[in-house]
Amino acid sequence: MTRQKRANRWRTVQNLLTASLAVSALGGLCAAGAMAQVKAPQKKQLKPAVSRTAPPESNEDVQPFSVAADGSVTQQLLALQIDPADAEAAGTAVGKALSKPEVKAASSGRAVLESQGPGQPKRLVSLQLYSNTSLAVELARGTDGSFGYKLAPNATHDDDERVSTVPTTSAAAVPTTGPGARSLVSDSVKTVKASPATLAGVLAPSGANPTSVKELTQALAGFTQASARIDIVQGRTVDGTPRVLAASLGDGKVRQAFWWFAPPNQPEGWFDDQGRRLGGTALADPRPGARMSSPFGTRYYYGRKSGGGFHNGIDYEGKVGEPIYAAADGVINHQGWYFNYGRTVKISHAESFETLYAHMSRFADGMGPGTRVRKGDLIGYVGSTGRSTGPHLHFSVIVSGQFVNPQPFVSENGGYGNLTGEALVSYRQWQGELKRATDKNRSRGGWFGRSDSDAWSTNPFSSSGADRL
Repeated sequence: MTRQKRANRWRTVQNLLTASLAVSALGGLCAAGAMAQVKAPQKKQLKPAVSRTAPPESNEDVQPFSVAADGSVTQQLLALQIDPADAEAAGTAVGKALSKPEVKAASSGRAVLESQGPGQPKRLVSLQLYSNTSLAVELARGTDGSFGYKLAPNATHDDDERVSTVPTTSAAAVPTTGPGARSLVSDSVKTVKASPATLAGVLAPSGANPTSVKELTQALAGFTQASARIDIVQGRTVDGTPRVLAASLGDGKVRQAFWWFAPPNQPEGWFDDQGRRLGGTALADPRPGARMSSPFGTRYYYGRKSGGGFHNGIDYEGKVGEPIYAAADGVINHQGWYFNYGRTVKISHAESFETLYAHMSRFADGMGPGTRVRKGDLIGYVGSTGRSTGPHLHFSVIVSGQFVNPQPFVSENGGYGNLTGEALVSYRQWQGELKRATDKNRSRGGWFGRSDSDAWSTNPFSSSGADRL
């Protein structure tokens, strides 16, 4: 190729490059013009990005509540500080739902509330009612503020929790023992004498708890000598209950004394001078002879590689219809369907001590909120209601509202057979009050008919007592 041809080719390449640059510049100017015509969004239209790791905090509040015997829920909702208009509208919807023949008397409910600001009534978002037949009435809020309902069988609520929310369904259901059970009506205290042959006849008219009397009689049965002398202290406590308060038994060589006592955080019972409980266990087994199939605490679900939950009780194996018994004396404060627990009974035994029995197939006849039960009374039957993989009894112990391991309370080696700490201090105070009350009978034979020095097998108030405070 000649030099002239090469020069012409280079000029052609330069012209092509110049034309390409011109076209590119023109396109950029057009795009800039088009972009200039788009209005920038206002700041208030911009939404901040929502963090995927920290979802926005919800202002919803979930509140369980009990349902009155007449099925009315309006007052219960007002007590939860719900807007009166919402409470009235929900009450109307509930009344319509409960009029359906397939829905029996509701016993408990669950309300989802939403805050409307400080000092303002709460907004009712949704509501569920649970009946003893396991049917749940579910209310949902419409756009116009009214509430519609539907029947939702087997609706459930997460029960993997540490604190009990099972409501008390009757104001009459008060603990069978409380502070009043540890204060004497001093003028009512008297001492009576008995022998092994006359013991039953002496205790029969006392009006005391039959279970308590039976335990004492069994404890005294070890003294079989006909010559044994038994001194019984009877009286009433401030709560108005007649009681056998103490017993001292001896045959001239060996003496033994037992005291009835109601600890603030355990069921009532009989204790010796050192605070050891007769029988060794605070609670009887609610399913005698049944195998424990699941313990208290964190557990992993079967068939899953991951995931688990907190099991707030112990499970006993059983077949549908097998009996369930009260673990101690007390008062039923809830009997009804409660979320994942299914048919549930809860019993108060002291100011801060309760037991819970769940998944029942049905309740024992004649039982209900406010019913006083004795240890070993039939309260229901094994079932698989609520969230359950098969028939069994779920048994929980609740102390001061907190679920605790039931196993130590039903085991002789569990550590709750002996009074310790504040309970032992309260026991010593009770013994002192009872001693002072019986000392008033000195003119009628002294404390238990003899001098204070030999009234008890071990004097807990003596300066030489090994277990003195």
